[in-house]
Amino acid sequence: MTRCLALSLAAGAAAAALLLGLLVVLLPTAGIAAIDQGWNQLMGGLRQPWLLSFAHAMNIIGGGWVAVFLVPLTMAALLWALRGWRTAVFALISFAASALLVQVLKHLFARARPDDMLVSSDFGSFPSGHAANAATVAMVLWIVFPRVWAVIAGVAWVVLMALSRTLLSVHWLSDTIAGTLLGAGAALLVAVGCASWVRLAAFDTLARSSVDSSLPSTSQEFSVPRIRPYQPADRDALYEVCVRTADAGGDATGIFTDDALWGDIFAVPYAERHPDLSWVVESEDGRVIGYLVATDDTNAFESWFRDEWWPTKAAQYPLSGEAEPTRQDRIISYAAGRAPGKEPNAGEYPAHLHIDLLPETQGHGLGRTLMQTLFAELERRGVPALHLGMDPANIGAAAFYTKLGFEPLPAPEGAMTLGIRF
Repeated sequence: MTRCLALSLAAGAAAAALLLGLLVVLLPTAGIAAIDQGWNQLMGGLRQPWLLSFAHAMNIIGGGWVAVFLVPLTMAALLWALRGWRTAVFALISFAASALLVQVLKHLFARARPDDMLVSSDFGSFPSGHAANAATVAMVLWIVFPRVWAVIAGVAWVVLMALSRTLLSVHWLSDTIAGTLLGAGAALLVAVGCASWVRLAAFDTLARSSVDSSLPSTSQEFSVPRIRPYQPADRDALYEVCVRTADAGGDATGIFTDDALWGDIFAVPYAERHPDLSWVVESEDGRVIGYLVATDDTNAFESWFRDEWWPTKAAQYPLSGEAEPTRQDRIISYAAGRAPGKEPNAGEYPAHLHIDLLPETQGHGLGRTLMQTLFAELERRGVPALHLGMDPANIGAAAFYTKLGFEPLPAPEGAMTLGIRF
């Protein structure tokens, strides 16, 4: 889903709810109101003891302090644990926006409730606050976990809540429909506003479609850089991009006696080990101008790097032999010392990545799309979390990762490690 589509759906839901309200006010005995009367009579004939017990339970769960405090706070706590505090804040704002919209429309239309309602309730029948709250729960759940199970669970929850409200004759059918529209629309609207600083998985489908649509096609013309899967022919380009971005995001050409050292540690081994977790950015004229490489299992990768990759490269990079180790010596020693278990965050955050983009890629959202592409693939594989290490001097990169939802993790002095859960 794109932000534009989400905004359009939110606006459409709000407009539909307003239209329903106008129809029941302007035509109190015909049209929608007549359907409401018929539905209320139908529900009256279905009031069996076990159904009423269920409806009374839903009444408690979906209203009062339970709906206002317990449900939002419980959901926020779970989302905080699973997706981080930013996702929890998104959920809380969604619930607040939904409740506010419901109260505005209740006072705007001041619709009377059915005469035969079986429970006491607050002012205004239109729209249903219970249905709105249920729809907000469902939409937040889908936005964070865009899976079939979330759709089924969300739809079932909303339908059951709406039916319980009409079974108790505390709402008209149109009240519950409008409440559902408002609750879902509020969550979508808040998601659009929050998507720039919190990762919401429903919007990651954009990343996947961007990659799929950018696969080579003889009939397709490109006016902006595109993302595509890594190919073996891109190997040399990875070396070039890596060295040109290795010095805290700047060009590191000439810093070492062999520029390939950067790529042999931080880029190429990942593409060799995990070509299925590697993507490149290709310019309009066919040049590779950026990449993202990753592993879904840090400890397994470090074992392979130590046992298979670095032994084939170590002879190319001898130490200087100087009394005071040079910057190149320190990098070589780091590579030679890599081993499973050395990264303290690898247990909880098993995946890690390296992403580098040349300056000409800026302004197209390619960094975010690359990251979302990786997030979607790792989540598909069941990888729970991801970490990355970076130079603290690269302030721009730190700000970029923070906007994506990364949070600081324990790191050695002078280093920076960030992580994100899926």
